[in-house]
Amino acid sequence: MAVAWIACIGLLMPGAAFAQGLIRDAEIERTLGMIADPIFRAAGLSPSQVDIYIIDNPRMNAFVAGGNNIFIHTGMLRRLKTVDQLRAVIAHETGHITGGHIARRNEKLRQTRGVAGIGALLAVAAAAAGGGRGALAVGGLTQEAALRDFLSHNRAEESSADQASLRYMIAAGADADAIIEVMKMFSGQEILSQSRADPYVRTHPLWRDRMRYLEDRVANAPAPRTEDPAISYWHARMVAKFNGFIGTPDRTLSQYKDDKTEIGALARAVAYHQRPDIRRAMATVDSLIKARPKDPYYWELKGQFLLENGKAGEAVRAYRQSAALAPNEAQILSGLGRALVAVDQDGATREALPVLERARSMDDRNPQTFRDLAIVYARTGQNGKASLATAERFALQGKLQDASVHARRAAAQLPEGSAGWRQAQDILHVAGRDR
Repeated sequence: MAVAWIACIGLLMPGAAFAQGLIRDAEIERTLGMIADPIFRAAGLSPSQVDIYIIDNPRMNAFVAGGNNIFIHTGMLRRLKTVDQLRAVIAHETGHITGGHIARRNEKLRQTRGVAGIGALLAVAAAAAGGGRGALAVGGLTQEAALRDFLSHNRAEESSADQASLRYMIAAGADADAIIEVMKMFSGQEILSQSRADPYVRTHPLWRDRMRYLEDRVANAPAPRTEDPAISYWHARMVAKFNGFIGTPDRTLSQYKDDKTEIGALARAVAYHQRPDIRRAMATVDSLIKARPKDPYYWELKGQFLLENGKAGEAVRAYRQSAALAPNEAQILSGLGRALVAVDQDGATREALPVLERARSMDDRNPQTFRDLAIVYARTGQNGKASLATAERFALQGKLQDASVHARRAAAQLPEGSAGWRQAQDILHVAGRDR
């Protein structure tokens, strides 16, 4: 699990309270996709039309920004108990998308394209999610404007999203009662002060009115279809991973000490790694691999453990196995490339180049991929491409001033009119517009 820290927010230290990092994890993103897929299809959307981003924030919140982009806090993902409770949240936010409640407010942001455009979106979304006073203004929007424009909804929009979410849940065969279960988690919070209530209450208001409407209609909803056990399994793995990486190791080990299942072992493996206790972490992840030798995500986890403990050569072997089992997972390829870069030998560097370029071609939202590509390009004497990759990384992180410095260097070294030169120009355009 990787946390991509966004520069526009005040708190950047891992583990700091309310730090606003974007979490990237191949397994978790796949799980969220499986859970959301029937909701998106019920809404008439292709799953490829909507991106789900995970924000590392302990508060319970979810919101839409920049068009078809749903942002969910880890606090929400860890607290929701069932697949259908998570679907209820996704269905409500999808209702805001299909209702056009966000798209009408941020035309300027939606016109921003490319890596720099993604960085602008993430910067504003992170600021709206609760960034400090030092949050970067993007596209002329202050933090207060971001909060107003990207999160808050009025009575008509909330009613529309509630109606849509109920339709989507029923059409997807999900349990409509989960909508009420989620609502009840926030019961009474409307009377709390703005600083004490969870953000989801502040930005999705009129709780009591909505409860009355939904309880009446949910009572008459058809019975849900039986949940696929595989979905519940992957959801449990996702929660265990979050608990292991985000919770304190001692608390996680206490929480799962009597859990003899695979899920318990996964949570303990991550907690041991976080402690750090490399011996127990490796022994536990190896037991998971032994039980599921063709699971690419357990091999990826082993690679991460090894790499973060300075065992780059062994990490390469684990990541190679993971990539062989899931050749189209961009983040696994990125991990393999990162391990090869850490080996720091000519052969490994040459092997890393096509791996990282393929990872970038499949996923242009991973700052780590751009960082490692810049290293590989520099080692192989491709300085223009190294500058461009660095510019793209800074742009993706919302550091547009730094991005423009490296974009100028790239534009001066790359052939005029080439794809790389045009990308550098795009970054300079976005950075200049944001001044």
